[in-house]
Amino acid sequence: MKKVPAWVILCVIALVAGAALGTTNALTKGPIAEQAAKAAEEARAAVLPAAASFEPITLEEGAAVDHCYQGVDASNNIVGHVVQVTVTGFGGPIEVTVGMDLEGALTGIQCGGSGFSETAGLGAKVKEASFTDQFAGLVAPVSLVKDGGEVDSVTAASISSNAVCSAVNTAAEFIAGLA
Repeated sequence: MKKVPAWVILCVIALVAGAALGTTNALTKGPIAEQAAKAAEEARAAVLPAAASFEPITLEEGAAVDHCYQGVDASNNIVGHVVQVTVTGFGGPIEVTVGMDLEGALTGIQCGGSGFSETAGLGAKVKEASFTDQFAGLVAPVSLVKDGGEVDSVTAASISSNAVCSAVNTAAEFIAGLA
């Protein structure tokens, strides 16, 4: 019996592996997108709890924010806005979702995103309530205590903390421009 060349075997293995990966991607693409949409909706509801639903606002090309939504209550009255801004922290991108009421007070923020890669135990603490809860009730611009502001930085994570404050201020400026 004649031996099959090694390159033929490698080609067959590569084709089978490629087909398996392609099929897996096709099967999981929809559920992954659904989970991302659900997580985004939950983040909007968490940062603007007075809203019963959210209506997207069309952004101009080159806008400083990723997404903007108008929050409405059950009576269809506008109660505030939610904006998502992506900034660069120490480890990479941080998606910051910011809620603001009609009086200009922050109603909450959430940090994270699919590309979130801040250092575990340090910069990753910007996702924790002990950091994000400090923003509720504040009026922008916000800054860290070390800069004369009202937000305590995450210990040993000033780059990530500054990035979040920057995102909050960008979101607040954008919302103020909607009025």
